[in-house]
Amino acid sequence: MIIKDENANKSMKLNFSALILSFIGSGILGVAVSYGNLYLFHIILIFISFMSLYKIKKKSFKFNFKILTSKYVRSFLIIIAWYAISLLWAPSLELGLKYIFYLFCGISLIISIVYLGKSLSHLNRIYRVASFFIFIEIIIALLESFTAFRMPISSYSKLATHFGKDPINYSAFDNIYNLTRISPPTGFHWNTNDLALCMAISLPFFLCCKNNLIKLCGPIIITLIVIMTASRAVFMGLILIFFLYLFAIKKKLGTLMVVCILSSTFFFSISFLKENENPRINELANSLEAATLYLTGEIDVSGSLKWRRELTENGLLAFSRTYGLGLGAGGSVANQEKIGPVAGRFTSMHNFWIEILVEGGVVAAAIIISLITSMIYNLFIISRKIVDSDMKYYSESLFLSLFGLIPSAIASSSTVYFFPMWIIFGFSISVISLSKKVNNMI
Repeated sequence: MIIKDENANKSMKLNFSALILSFIGSGILGVAVSYGNLYLFHIILIFISFMSLYKIKKKSFKFNFKILTSKYVRSFLIIIAWYAISLLWAPSLELGLKYIFYLFCGISLIISIVYLGKSLSHLNRIYRVASFFIFIEIIIALLESFTAFRMPISSYSKLATHFGKDPINYSAFDNIYNLTRISPPTGFHWNTNDLALCMAISLPFFLCCKNNLIKLCGPIIITLIVIMTASRAVFMGLILIFFLYLFAIKKKLGTLMVVCILSSTFFFSISFLKENENPRINELANSLEAATLYLTGEIDVSGSLKWRRELTENGLLAFSRTYGLGLGAGGSVANQEKIGPVAGRFTSMHNFWIEILVEGGVVAAAIIISLITSMIYNLFIISRKIVDSDMKYYSESLFLSLFGLIPSAIASSSTVYFFPMWIIFGFSISVISLSKKVNNMI
């Protein structure tokens, strides 16, 4: 009887672990496997919730609060609790509850990863699953960029209506894609900015890889995909990641100088290539110049900088009237809907950091800033001192990912529902916690 119980418990643990890995994979897939507002992610989340309750029941309702009370997870729980309290003064209960649901989904990912990633072998399994889906997404993004292939669920896809979505008619607006004839990729995401952000936080795992072929080809391909998305903020995030990789990780100042000189030479040569008699070279040079001017903000084809600035100003003005308390969960969207959509269609803040301040107030902003700063610092210290090669690889990569997230998160309309970010948070917490066991150093 005891043997049967042990086998049943072992089987349940294996099934639960597989379910969590599927949950992480579905987080990367996101909207790519969905109908309307229902994602595969949500379905697996429901299964995990019921299985968790069943496991608690099996243990006579004895629950181990160790994971929930750990330093970083506790801070995220305080954030969602604060947003729940903010419903008392939030301008829209519906939008407030929706925002809290977004936070719940993200924090569920964090807790799931921390729960599973208690050993290096499990951490490696999480990494392999995430790597597989990112590899597939990169292939899809390249196909979308250079062929007629298009993911069915995309803001550019005519098939999106069959999946309960409303595609956007971008031809009705001035945009960089019309100017440069670029075919914008979206990968597993609804829009280009989310794909670019996903590529940015994935880049360090290629840069820090021991395999020279992956180290060389990965960053080139990711940079190409980000350029094809024409995401300014993420492009700046890539530059920051490359800089920190050479300066803080590799400490190759000479190489950094060479890269800067070569980059300057490349962009300077574009002006001469525009006058080339070869029509193909001439067209390429003009397209590169247009893309360069767009990425640096010198031209604003669709008025992106202008309406983003207006959204930010409206949000900060409303925040200033709350005495630092914040508008409450979902408040930034509710406030903008009351004023009227910017450019006739935008109500989301389109700046994650400003969104946190405007909605969560000084309290939420202070917690998030301290959380990310602490994770970045600890990951850097681990990367300097850890002996285990896998842990060193993870800590270096995550250190760069979190740094790159800071400017890149400005690109998306609202990063709170961007699952790969929460996966990075959860993976970072697991690495920091596990490093204490592996090297007994923090």
